[in-house]
Amino acid sequence: MRRWWPRSLFGQLALLHIAIALAAAVTLPLAVGALLHRVARHYQHEVLHQQAQRVADRLNADHGDARRAMASVDLLAGGLSLAIVDAGRQVIAARGVTVPAAVPLAQQPELVRRGRIAVLSRPAGARWIVVAQDSTAPEVVTDDIVTTFLKRFVLLLLPFVMLGPLMAAWLTRGIRRRMRRAAQTAAAIGPATLDRRLPRGTLPAEIEPLAVATNAALDRLEQAFAAQAAFAADVAHELRTPLATIRLRADAVADVAARAALLQQVDRAARVIAQLLSLADLERPVQDDGAVVDLGALAGEVVAERAPAVLASGRTIELRVDRAAAIPGQPAAIVLALENLIDNAVRHTPAGARIAVSAGPGARLCVCDDGAPIPPERLVKMRERFWKGEARSGGSGLGLSIVARIAAAHGGGLTLAPGEDGRGLRASLVLGGASSSLRA
Repeated sequence: MRRWWPRSLFGQLALLHIAIALAAAVTLPLAVGALLHRVARHYQHEVLHQQAQRVADRLNADHGDARRAMASVDLLAGGLSLAIVDAGRQVIAARGVTVPAAVPLAQQPELVRRGRIAVLSRPAGARWIVVAQDSTAPEVVTDDIVTTFLKRFVLLLLPFVMLGPLMAAWLTRGIRRRMRRAAQTAAAIGPATLDRRLPRGTLPAEIEPLAVATNAALDRLEQAFAAQAAFAADVAHELRTPLATIRLRADAVADVAARAALLQQVDRAARVIAQLLSLADLERPVQDDGAVVDLGALAGEVVAERAPAVLASGRTIELRVDRAAAIPGQPAAIVLALENLIDNAVRHTPAGARIAVSAGPGARLCVCDDGAPIPPERLVKMRERFWKGEARSGGSGLGLSIVARIAAAHGGGLTLAPGEDGRGLRASLVLGGASSSLRA
């Protein structure tokens, strides 16, 4: 595409209409002027022929008396000159200004133009009748009419030339406004708003098929999304009963070491299933029920509940609250996110590690530990589902993915960075502060 050709539809139509308007403003006056001049010349030719015929009729009536015929003939228009000449171009009789000498004397009527003068010569026996008209004579109004008409025609044409681009711009602006509304609707469609569709009946007929095809694709996407969430939930529910049976059988194992290892694996599988259920629930839209969550109080409850297990594992946990905000959101989902961050820190730090939980300032929850350093390239992948790095292995790879999903559902995000002194992990959960931010 050439650089001077705009990419926007409005720009293309505006440029096209301006070009058409300029072409019309130039060509229409020229075409109309040429047509008018042609009509004026035709009218002038007819006048000259009729005048010559009248002179010929008077010659016949006056028995060839040229002077008498010339004196008695009526002039049909202003600026006319009459003459009767012989074969030697000698003027026998004349009326008006002098007729140009270089007039062809042929056996058929012949009309020529000599500058501003149009001349018609017509044979009459051994003589020729010559009729001429000076277009610049004050009595000749044909050219004046043509000139006046052209000026007024241009003045009449200008409003229409300007009106065309203005109407096109107004129409294009309306189309662009409707397309912008459709684009805003499309931009707002996400996992939490899969029931929305592009408007129909408001777009131009040429663009309507695109909206229909997009809506059909969204229908298929919504069905696939629901099927995926339902599949994860069904699989997790189906696995709960077998795991409960395996745990009962494992409790009956006599070997203490084997029983402990088996129960550890069963607990891990149960944790993965619980995370799958949470992830399946989060795949559905997070509905805003109007609840206001005090992040400081919520963090205190979660730390108090998790503290016994953390201390029993040989680690320490502390809580810091610094001007934590109260935001609209889903308390259960935020609790699940914070629990996942604490459990992740417990699983991936050695005994004796310190875990710090902070709420605030603002709508922020952070969990920081002083475990082993994590290479920067692994921080990028840690939020991916089912990814487990060597430095922090032993989990299912779903915890941080669930936390990121909860943050996105509340209009925020999850950031991962090295902890203090470059050791461990600092996970920051930033949440939105308005109920309208509950989205996917």
